[in-house]
Amino acid sequence: MKALIIAAHGSRQKESNLEVASLAARLSKKTIGSFEEVEHAFLQFADPLLEKKIDELVQKGATRIVIFPFFIGSGSHILVDIPELVKQAQVTHGHVEFNVTRHLGRIEAIENIIIHEVMA
Repeated sequence: MKALIIAAHGSRQKESNLEVASLAARLSKKTIGSFEEVEHAFLQFADPLLEKKIDELVQKGATRIVIFPFFIGSGSHILVDIPELVKQAQVTHGHVEFNVTRHLGRIEAIENIIIHEVMA
């Protein structure tokens, strides 16, 4: 099974976490056939935490997990935390292929999205 995790910071504000959950649900509908599971997870302040979500997906049968870091900048979560979590998950779940994509702020199309929004 191939799974996608939208990995976000997490917030003490419930509404912020619900936005990420909603994004994952919308992506799930748009990626039918590419991913059997599309989930969300957080690095801190909210559940589910990324390491728990990885374990859960592996228990469901995931053999490939793609992690999309929903972050604008290259802070410590991008540079240290996510790579360390994935490294540990690879040790624990050696049969699973992990792929961490570029984070949101590194995607060239973000410029077009911003221009579209500000010119509307």
